[in-house]
Amino acid sequence: MKTKQLLITFTLIIGLYACSNNHGGNNNGGYQQQVQSVEEIERSQPTTFLSVAGTYNSNFWGDKFKIEGTISNAATVANYKDAVIKVTFYSKTKTELSSSNYTVYDFFPPHGQKKFELKVDKVGAANSVGLDVVGATAN
Repeated sequence: MKTKQLLITFTLIIGLYACSNNHGGNNNGGYQQQVQSVEEIERSQPTTFLSVAGTYNSNFWGDKFKIEGTISNAATVANYKDAVIKVTFYSKTKTELSSSNYTVYDFFPPHGQKKFELKVDKVGAANSVGLDVVGATAN
């Protein structure tokens, strides 16, 4: 009877040891998969992680806007390039008149910011502009 109990106890100890070693190995693989998942998510969704802020002024003749701004990348690992900025033109009553896309050809590293400048033709009775990042390429 004692031999049978010792054999069962020994078998349980070996089984638990084997399970704990295999489980630990899976954690490392799971961690690696999670890191890759974060990078894949960031690379596939640049507009989620890129943002733009800026100011604008009319030129002397009133036919162009000079836009100065900053594009920020909030991603933790993904690099982006060639950000596409949508410039929306508004009337003095804040009615949307039209919009145009402009590409800023530069690299945007994780947790980084880059300044840019655009000179765009004023549309009709446009009085103000809005800026949005609508695209970029993962680098």
